[in-house]
Amino acid sequence: MFLTPVLQCLSLVLVSGIFGISTTAPRPSVDIYVDAGVYNRFNTPVSVTLESVAISLSGDNFQLVEMVEGEEKPVAAQWEGGYTPRLHWILKGETRAGTTRHFILKPSSDTPKNRPPEVVAEDNGQALQLKINDQDVLSYHYGLTPVPEGVSERYRRGGYIHPLRSPNGGVLTRIQPPDHYHHYGVWNPWTTTEFDGKELDFWNLYKGQGTVRVKDIPLVVEGEVFGKLTATHEHVVLDTLNAQNSQVALNEGWEVRAWNTQSDGFLVDFISTLNPATAYPFTIKEYRYQGFGFRANEQWNDESATLITSGGLNKSDGNGTRARWCYVEGPTDAGPAGVLFMTYPTNFNYPEKIRVWPTGANDGKENVFFNFNPAMDRDWTLQPGQEYSLKYRMLTYDGKMDAATAERHWQDFAHPPQVEMSSQPSLEGKKLLLYTKNGKGYVHENIPYSIEAIQKLADEHKFEVIASEDPAQFTTENLQQYDALIFSNTNNDVFDTPKQEQAFKQYMQSGGRFVAIHSTCGSERDWPWFWRNLGGKFVRHAPIQDFNVKVVDKTHPSTYFLPEIWSIKEDECYYLNQLNPNIHVLVASDLTTVEDGKKSEYPGEIFGDTFPTTWCHTTDGGRQWYTSLGHRPEHYSDPIFMKHILGGIRWVLSDEAP
Repeated sequence: MFLTPVLQCLSLVLVSGIFGISTTAPRPSVDIYVDAGVYNRFNTPVSVTLESVAISLSGDNFQLVEMVEGEEKPVAAQWEGGYTPRLHWILKGETRAGTTRHFILKPSSDTPKNRPPEVVAEDNGQALQLKINDQDVLSYHYGLTPVPEGVSERYRRGGYIHPLRSPNGGVLTRIQPPDHYHHYGVWNPWTTTEFDGKELDFWNLYKGQGTVRVKDIPLVVEGEVFGKLTATHEHVVLDTLNAQNSQVALNEGWEVRAWNTQSDGFLVDFISTLNPATAYPFTIKEYRYQGFGFRANEQWNDESATLITSGGLNKSDGNGTRARWCYVEGPTDAGPAGVLFMTYPTNFNYPEKIRVWPTGANDGKENVFFNFNPAMDRDWTLQPGQEYSLKYRMLTYDGKMDAATAERHWQDFAHPPQVEMSSQPSLEGKKLLLYTKNGKGYVHENIPYSIEAIQKLADEHKFEVIASEDPAQFTTENLQQYDALIFSNTNNDVFDTPKQEQAFKQYMQSGGRFVAIHSTCGSERDWPWFWRNLGGKFVRHAPIQDFNVKVVDKTHPSTYFLPEIWSIKEDECYYLNQLNPNIHVLVASDLTTVEDGKKSEYPGEIFGDTFPTTWCHTTDGGRQWYTSLGHRPEHYSDPIFMKHILGGIRWVLSDEAP
């Protein structure tokens, strides 16, 4: 299932008539689950590609909401078009490790509000200034910057960031310092390269061998969640005798994105995409400084500035070491401020070595320089026709940083929260009967907990649940009002009369939808048709214990979010016989993890070392989904298990094939 990759809007407004999709067809919502993983998250950007979910697009608007205690909370989100469309938003506030947050991307008939973007770019004809909520974040210069009087015109260049600011407005960068006129705030040229048999330097501009030029006026995106600019830089081989003979050796795409995290710092992502401009390879030769560089403001020196790397090193001993991140801080006219630099795991030679001006460099004055250098200790050859990317993130802040905070921000960048999506028809407005009748025999104490949990699902997803243990519900006329039936932990004889049985059978044979949980497989033990409808008949279960189940089909709405091995806590491994050959197994118990002295009697080796646990099928015109899990009341407060149940409900209410 693929989303049509044509989304060109900056807000949640979708183009109409895409690929001729009917606007009258029911449009599904997309459930999005964001898992914090093992890290605490604070105001973290979340980005997800939408190509893997099925969603019918039309000219209507869409809205992102978060489900919080059963209520929908609107969330600012931003589309990014292109071949692979993405949705971006901020995971606001704290998201603790091990927790999951639930969002829904849903159709909306509301007229979009014409609110101005909160991240904007102002163009003065030479530079673009990115602003967040009217605060200056950075300026990107695309025009050629004049040089001081008496300085060679060779030092003129564009394609750099200055000033880079802290939230209080402190300037962190400088350009054209008298000790190194070729230093330009935050910039990314290469020092020692080989192209067409020549060694060239694009960093030390005074040599006149090469320079970097901005090809066109950058493209700009403004929005509520982020603003970005994209530009093309050309690494130009200079011919000092005849400028017309100058040649572009390397094309470099810049993408600079500022996030509206609404937190204490400015978060800026930087991506450099490199590809040779000719049929010749372009080799970045091993050298001590080149690539993504930063020159600090003139107030920073050995005494006033602090530099700490992810390895715990500083200005005195950090040079030439590898680092995932490095923060640098010192005085500004607006007070103490700093910038945290972070590198990405897919970068060449990650974690890159860093160039740091050590203590005492530049006579100890105005001597804070930092550089991620992927080619410090080895050559890097870029082949024609190939693209190579380097990704970095900068966080500017006021005051001081510490290692724990720096590490947390790097984890957000390098290992962002995991996002799972499921596109199914909306459940809104559906009506379901939740049946819990038990005949004579064992009655599970989990029943009231399952009712409460399924009612909570109904509240969150806007469908209606009628809970009952009265078999009088089962008449042909009454069942017509229900879109699906859920049997939760029914057991033994659950119908009082043959007429009730016949009403249930007719409902299913007329295209009815049926969800069955745990001990429902022990219902109507003398009725073969019921076994076939459910998919099997209860035989016995192993003692209550922890065991593992294996996810057999990860594409189903009830399983796509599960790990391949799902660890089940204190449940009963059920064994059934009379299995319907039509069932499609979704999850199977790993019998090697089940302690059971009677396994050799049944199930033996019928399914090898596994036994079906969850399945779906279509029998006699109906749609059936069953899971044997869910013995203890505590299971019904487990969000993963309830997401499993929700997926079963979604599937039976869809027309998706098993």
